[in-house]
Amino acid sequence: MNLSSVYGRSPVAVQNVFATGYGVRERARRYHGSFATLVEDLEARQWASPEALAADQLSRLRHLLAWCAAEIPHYRDQFRELGFDPADVTHIDDLGALPILDKETVRADPQRFLAQRPRYKLIAQTTGGTTGTPLRYWASLDAVRFNYATYEARSRRWAGVRLGDRMASLHGQPIVPASVQDPPFWRRNLAFNQLYLSVYHLNDRTLPAYLDALASFEPRVIVGYTSAVHRIAQHVLQWGDQGRVLPSAVLVSSETLTPAARHDIESAFGCRVFNGYSLGELVAYVSECPLGRLHASTEYGVLELEAGPGGDEIIATGLINWAMPLLRYRTSDLATMSGEVCACGRTLPVVDTLEGRADDLVRTPEGSVVGPAPMSLAFQRVPRLRRAQVHQADPSSIRVLLEVAPGFGAEDAEFLEIELRKRLGPSLAIDLDVVSSIDKTSGGKERLVISTVGKASTS
Repeated sequence: MNLSSVYGRSPVAVQNVFATGYGVRERARRYHGSFATLVEDLEARQWASPEALAADQLSRLRHLLAWCAAEIPHYRDQFRELGFDPADVTHIDDLGALPILDKETVRADPQRFLAQRPRYKLIAQTTGGTTGTPLRYWASLDAVRFNYATYEARSRRWAGVRLGDRMASLHGQPIVPASVQDPPFWRRNLAFNQLYLSVYHLNDRTLPAYLDALASFEPRVIVGYTSAVHRIAQHVLQWGDQGRVLPSAVLVSSETLTPAARHDIESAFGCRVFNGYSLGELVAYVSECPLGRLHASTEYGVLELEAGPGGDEIIATGLINWAMPLLRYRTSDLATMSGEVCACGRTLPVVDTLEGRADDLVRTPEGSVVGPAPMSLAFQRVPRLRRAQVHQADPSSIRVLLEVAPGFGAEDAEFLEIELRKRLGPSLAIDLDVVSSIDKTSGGKERLVISTVGKASTS
């Protein structure tokens, strides 16, 4: 019996111990070592001149390219074929000599993106974004700490909160079995001073219990998926419960923050909402400053924009994960950049608009609403799955289109259904349908959820 099974069979008090134990391990992994120095450095550099930021970014890029040429099989061969010499790179624009990298290329042979002479302790990761296309990759411990240092310096502290403040989290781990319909729908992680709330049990019957738990916990900050935080905010406004939960800030990510959702969340909780954008592949980091402008962290990655039928797509080159570098990586997200300097005084580049992750929502017979970001977690570890898309025409069932690799069989399908059940409960009918290919939108984007009963708010 694995730890997940033991956790699922344990009483709530023991599950809280499990959650805290996980927090103790992750606290050491994320926040020890170079973390404090990185936070201090990132806080200082946000005020540097644009010229100094550009020079620093170019230096980081040149060092990474040299490492790729020497140690990463995919790039070593590619550079040789193209006649590309990292020593000749004198400007960020010189990256344009390299082809754009698609997720499919990485998925086909991820080992070729790892150094032949391992220099780093590798930490296995899996991401599907909100596209339903799973990708297994590896990060170095240094990259993990750099990622969390950026979150501390450029998200938490911009919002006026810090590591260790009382935090209510709404993310995608299935901490409570989806079949359970009685509270508590949350667990305590004492190592993070955190109340972790399930995003898979949010419905009209359970929302009063969620609000009671939040009011009792008195979080200084609420963080989580936009759709989940928005669902609670809508309940607060519907029942006139403004004032019961008053954090200093709300931080959302992973799904599009529409003007309607921002208004509802800020009205419900009486504080500013701070938007954020990053990818599990550790290639880009964009966060919102106190004046409401989005800034790209130049130390984290290089952002280029490629014109496409739906707008300008972000092409990202990660600078922090030398364990598995991704150069000119296609994100499928759209943005526009500004040449302005923000009135906040920070000189990091301004991102005017950011569009992505605006899929519809899945509704269950129990009344729960599940957004694309938590839904995507069900597909991340499914063997031989290339791409997935969820279609819903009524609240009682979903049809899941699967684009699969050779060898996909009954065991893979069974594993996927178990993962879906963890998040969607026992009542929803799930029809798995293997297809030859899954269409993209007219703008070339991949969508995980297409629904006529759980339309995302766009106003």
